[in-house]
Amino acid sequence: MPNGIGMDDFFMNQRVLITGGTGLIGREIVGVLRVLGAKVSVVSLDAIRPYEDVQYIYGDLTDLDFCLKVTKNMDYVFHLAGIKGSIEVTKLRPASFFVPLLMLTLMFLKLHIEMV
Repeated sequence: MPNGIGMDDFFMNQRVLITGGTGLIGREIVGVLRVLGAKVSVVSLDAIRPYEDVQYIYGDLTDLDFCLKVTKNMDYVFHLAGIKGSIEVTKLRPASFFVPLLMLTLMFLKLHIEMV
């Protein structure tokens, strides 16, 4: 960690956005970051709200303006959003699963390039 800061202090009071923070992996990371003292916000298309001290934002991550808005003033972004679908759907129509997932990731890469 930078400047000798340990993991216990690194995320303290840091503004962290987690895309897909209501998913299987995202929920776990949200829980850990809360314990580490981060100010956590989650972007998701799900209506579930597992933690009361987390800001949940409903929105479309393929919309660049929305992405700019939710990432503004964030110290860190964990991009974990995915496309829900069964294994059978993924096998039968792989493009319907992977193309939107690639679009989400490309949107965040574009956003990062524009911010740098």
